Amino acid sequence: MSDPGVQRRVLNWGRTALVIAAVVTLVAVVFGVRAVSAPVEKAGAPTIAVPAPSGTRFTSPSPTPSATGTESPSSSASASPSASPTKSIKASGDFDWATTTAAASGSQGKLYRYAVAVESSAKLKVNSVAGDIAGVLNDPRSWTGDGDVRFALVSQAKAEVKVYLASTKTAASLCDGDGEAGYTCVLGDVVVINAAQWTTAAAGFGDLTRYREFLINHAFGHLIGKKHAECGGKGKKAPVMLQQGAGLFGCTANPWP
Repeated sequence: MSDPGVQRRVLNWGRTALVIAAVVTLVAVVFGVRAVSAPVEKAGAPTIAVPAPSGTRFTSPSPTPSATGTESPSSSASASPSASPTKSIKASGDFDWATTTAAASGSQGKLYRYAVAVESSAKLKVNSVAGDIAGVLNDPRSWTGDGDVRFALVSQAKAEVKVYLASTKTAASLCDGDGEAGYTCVLGDVVVINAAQWTTAAAGFGDLTRYREFLINHAFGHLIGKKHAECGGKGKKAPVMLQQGAGLFGCTANPWP
């Protein structure tokens, strides 16, 4: 006849073993789920959000009654209006760099070395565009005339300032635009000029050469720290830092500082 006490101990050990087995199984399931749901770490640099560039946007598509743009306290960004370009230029995103060079006019003042690139889809001769820009900047009527600054057209490798003549879509992208047409801007040491504006004079200028002179002088005015100006009165010559592409506001067109 078996001992009842022994039977009870055997039964208790059996129950204990079942409980232990259940706990082990539950732990294994929990850790298995955590292993499946945990993020996978990969070697390499972390992914980061790159902030959009900021700068001075000195033309945009829709004219407004205001003669001045809105400058932020830090002058990090400024929007302003211009007539919408009438010529459509396909955006390729590819740029050709000018190989022609031009020494700075004069020997005094801060020297800015710049290079010029033209978007290939604009179908403009890049060396011709660069020559036009150099001719304006070396003209004594331009900013170089006061002796404080001077500009040298150099190769891309030697440039501190990069000038891009771009299609409307590419210019809007480079200028941190919102997809609207007509942007031209200055972002630090980068100058972006809308190729559609380069090929179509704004109302009031009539002459395309004079309008290009304005675009260059206005853009490089921002580059050297100049801010927007207002029309001084009806019939007066417009300051070059007036947003003349948006309208003359009673002044007469003027491409020179």
